[in-house]
Amino acid sequence: MPIRVHSADFADDQVDEVRATINVSRGGLYFSSQRSSYHRGMKALLTIPFRDFVADAGPEERGEVVRVDHFKDGRAGVAVRLLKSTESGAAHKVHPPRAEETKKNPIPEYRLAPRLPFLTEAEVMEPPVGTWLKTRLSDLSLSGCYVDTLHPLPVGARIRLRAVRNKIILEVLATVIYSEPRLGMGVSFTQLSPEQKSILENWLADVAENEGP
Repeated sequence: MPIRVHSADFADDQVDEVRATINVSRGGLYFSSQRSSYHRGMKALLTIPFRDFVADAGPEERGEVVRVDHFKDGRAGVAVRLLKSTESGAAHKVHPPRAEETKKNPIPEYRLAPRLPFLTEAEVMEPPVGTWLKTRLSDLSLSGCYVDTLHPLPVGARIRLRAVRNKIILEVLATVIYSEPRLGMGVSFTQLSPEQKSILENWLADVAENEGP
């Protein structure tokens, strides 16, 4: 799920970026970043989920960084606890959410498809051009992945993605859900077959067991 994160305090480095969450719960979230600015205790403002800089008008939530993990590839894994204000807490007491509203909340659904750090070479093609562009994956889940590329495609672009791991080829259709210039793009898989889903499940299980691709 795409989120926007930026610094809440002027004392911190001015972080402002869009990232894909690896895991989300009601009380917090976890994502990876190339930035080295995150530290424990840092206050941040988050837009969850984030759509785009022009159209998005969603409310920001305050959060606090409670853990920073350092990956071998230089990225940082950032765990953020969402902070509840006294005012919002009172509002929940007066107007508790109904079961129907809870089901419509998009955040819990992403807990079924946590993203894991996953580094492997990949190729992307935007039909009907037919030219495969070499890229790499850095995060993977059952519902999508993050593609590292200097030339990301625009939001809404439909692509064909091919990845290879241990001589097993996964080729899927996907849609770009957010794009970061000169960094990469987050994509959501579409029309997964049982065989494709099985490959993803096996790759994710292997990564989780070995703590790395």
